[in-house]
Amino acid sequence: NRADGSQSTNRPTTNQIMSDRTWSCLCGSFSGKVTGDPKLAVWCHCQQCRKFTGAAMQLGVWDDDKIIVKGDVNNVNKYESKPGIFRNTCKTCGAFVYKTAGPGFNVVPLGALEGGDGLIKPTCHIFVADKGDQDVMFPDLPQHDEFPTS
Repeated sequence: NRADGSQSTNRPTTNQIMSDRTWSCLCGSFSGKVTGDPKLAVWCHCQQCRKFTGAAMQLGVWDDDKIIVKGDVNNVNKYESKPGIFRNTCKTCGAFVYKTAGPGFNVVPLGALEGGDGLIKPTCHIFVADKGDQDVMFPDLPQHDEFPTS
């Protein structure tokens, strides 16, 4: 199943298999797979991420056709943090597993990914205006007060 609940009908090519990455929750009842690199990789400093993890969070954004949700989808708690934005956690272990924020906007925690063609490193910081007094790791990366539009 895709993150939006639809079935995937695409067969992976050899290149896609090489760049697939998987992730799961702590207890293993949820798992997912992303194909290729994210269209955006960020350090998020928004208040919600900081409240959820206690720090900035490394996140990647993938299109709908690049993410597949596996495992027991009924064991995922969908919390609507803002209208149309759903933070999904495992009902058993409480781990953050992914976020959806409309078509083409599927957010996966980069630190949970395994496999693929190397580490995905964030390319910028977002919501730095929300970070409070926390220091920014990797201060040489571009910093945005909101989500970048391009």
